[in-house]
Amino acid sequence: MRSDLRPKRKIILRDSVTLLVLILSTVVLFAITSFLFRSFSARQAQLAKQYAARGQKELEQGDAAHAVTDLRASLSYAPDDATNRLLLAEALAQSNQLEQATSYFVSLLDAQPADGFLNLQLARLARKRKETRSAIDYYRAAAVGNWSGDSLRERFTVQLELAEYLIDLGRLPAARAELLIAAADAPEDATVYTMLGQHFEEAKDPTDALNLYGKAIKANPSSVDALFRAGRVAYQMGDYSDTARLLALARRQSAEAKASEANVQEMEGLLQSARRIQQLTLSSDLDPEVRVEHLLRALPIAKQRFDDCAAHLNAAQAPAGTQAGSGTQAPSAAQTPAVPPVPPALQNLQNQWNDADKIGFRRSSLQDPATQDNMTKLIFQTEEVTSRVCGAPSGDDALLLQLANSSPETH
Repeated sequence: MRSDLRPKRKIILRDSVTLLVLILSTVVLFAITSFLFRSFSARQAQLAKQYAARGQKELEQGDAAHAVTDLRASLSYAPDDATNRLLLAEALAQSNQLEQATSYFVSLLDAQPADGFLNLQLARLARKRKETRSAIDYYRAAAVGNWSGDSLRERFTVQLELAEYLIDLGRLPAARAELLIAAADAPEDATVYTMLGQHFEEAKDPTDALNLYGKAIKANPSSVDALFRAGRVAYQMGDYSDTARLLALARRQSAEAKASEANVQEMEGLLQSARRIQQLTLSSDLDPEVRVEHLLRALPIAKQRFDDCAAHLNAAQAPAGTQAGSGTQAPSAAQTPAVPPVPPALQNLQNQWNDADKIGFRRSSLQDPATQDNMTKLIFQTEEVTSRVCGAPSGDDALLLQLANSSPETH
């Protein structure tokens, strides 16, 4: 019996040893595999971080092309890293790879559809790709989207950028609407108000521009820029009294702030024009005696302009031999057609000036309101007609023409 048990014991012992060896081998192999896997994963993570850090640094330095390469390498080791995907999208956008950048931003937006930053980036990409409708839609989504940090300021910035885009497109009514929204959310800062005023000017909205410049002046009464811009807009709107007030303040502040010579000269020129226009204005809203004073000042200016223009046209129409200093004997009267004393283009004005001469440019003859209106029309018509036939005027004539163009009393 004992001899029969020995082979079985040997078999059991051998199998037990074999099983133990197999188990130990498996444990060792598992440990080695786990170690290698952890080492590989750690290495992958390390490489992902290295490439990402290098790509981010290159992106900050403006080297978008190399940043794209390194960020792609980083994502090959960590494909689910949302931060690196965002950095790659930004790098692609900066390197003008617009299609790929859009694809990355859209994939990121799918996970966060209300993200303001992502919508803004897509708006800028659509703008570069000339996709107007998409750009506007993304801008508006960014303006109402979620932002980290100072969300009000971010939304204001987006609204302003959208308004600038609409101005570039020539969609001025839509731009004005966006600017009004931006103005409602604007921080109370003179620089911001002045910037908004400039945009309203670009959108052909001088009324709101002047309103924003007024807010800027209220926030900072010594702002030369706001005072000057407000004065210039008031001048364009025909409010010369306010122009003079604002520009006088701007000049005083610019002296204290030591503004540039070019700005001072422009300011001074506009201020002098505003003050002179106040002396020349011929509005029927003026006190009658004041209006007479202004007419007595303007009538000689317009008459001289008419005489100079007529003389210039006659000289231009005269035959060469009749011009002074020609050195050529003038043709006989039979050969030379008579030169009219006043060119045809000015004949009607000549008749009106002849009638005016009969009245005389005296205070006593200008007391009647109807006469004042007629003299005003004559002055304005003279400046308009002579500007067409003799070229743009200068000095006081230019100011009278400006009044003529803006006055309902012209016609």
